[in-house]
Amino acid sequence: MAGGQHATAGLGPDDIAELEAIGSEPGYDVFLAPARALEGAVEECRSNIALAFHNTKRGVESVLAREAEVAALPGVNVEELRELPLLAQGLAWAALRVQRDMRASSFGTLFDRAQQLRRKLLKTAEALAESSFLAAADVTAAHGEGHRDVVGDCLGLVALFRRHEEKLAGRSPVTPEDVNEVERVAQQLRALLAAPGEAREDDSSPLLFEATETRDRFWTLLTRRHDILWRCGAWLFGRDVDMHVPPLLARHPLVRAVEPTSIERAKQQTPGKRGATPIDYAPESNVRSKVRFMVKVGFDFPSR
Repeated sequence: MAGGQHATAGLGPDDIAELEAIGSEPGYDVFLAPARALEGAVEECRSNIALAFHNTKRGVESVLAREAEVAALPGVNVEELRELPLLAQGLAWAALRVQRDMRASSFGTLFDRAQQLRRKLLKTAEALAESSFLAAADVTAAHGEGHRDVVGDCLGLVALFRRHEEKLAGRSPVTPEDVNEVERVAQQLRALLAAPGEAREDDSSPLLFEATETRDRFWTLLTRRHDILWRCGAWLFGRDVDMHVPPLLARHPLVRAVEPTSIERAKQQTPGKRGATPIDYAPESNVRSKVRFMVKVGFDFPSR
C-alpha cells in the first residue's frame, strides 16, 4: 500500500460533494466484513468512484433484466450482483472516511511541515559534512523518498543532530528547538500512518492507514464482483457486452462495429430458391458465439 495514504488528499469540493451524494453508511456496514476478509492482493483505489457507481448501476440493470438466464449460469450469485450498486455506495462512504480523517488529523499540514523541516535539517547536515563536522555516511543514510521515509528521515536527522549537539553548538543554524519540533511532527505523522497493530505514541490518534486500507479493500471487492457481472454480460450480449455492462471507469459506451465474415457475407448474398423455405442461421451462430465467450471469460461448463 505504499504511497496510498495520501491518495484522497487532492479531492476538491465538487468531488467530495459527489461522494456525499452517493455514499451510504448502511452500504459500508453491510460490506465491511467481506471487504476485510478479502484474500490476496489489495488494489489501491485511485479512481473516480462516482463514475464507477453509475457504470455499476447501469451494468446491473442490464444484466438483471434477464435475471432468469443469469440465475441459470454456473457459479453466479444473483443477489451479489443485485447488491453491487450498494457496494459502490459503501466504497464512496469509505473514501469519505479517509478524507474526514485527513482533515481531522491535519495530515496534509503536518506532512508539508515535516517536508520543510526535513529539507532544512538535511541541507544543514550536508553543509556540515562538507566542513567535516559530520560524517558524510551518516548524512547519506538520512536520504529517502515517500511518506514513511520522510518520517524516518526526520527521526534519523533528529538522532544525528542530538548525537553531535555539543560539537555543533554555535556552528549550525539548526537550534535545539528546531530539532524538538522535527521530532514532534514526525511522531504525529508516524501515529497517523501507523498500520493496525503497530505501536503508536498516542492511542487516540486516528488510524489513517487503517481507513485507507479499508477503502482499498472496498474497491478491490467491487472490481472482483464487477468482473463476474461483466462475465454474465458477455454471456448475454456477446461482443456488445461493454455497451450493456460498461467497464467501471468507462466515460462513454464503447461501440465497435462487427464485420461479418466472408462465409456470413456469402450466405447473405446467396439468393434463395423460389418456393424454398429460408434457412435461419442465427441460432447456430448465436450458440457458437456464446460458447466462445464462455471459454473466453472462464465459465465452467456444467457436467452432464
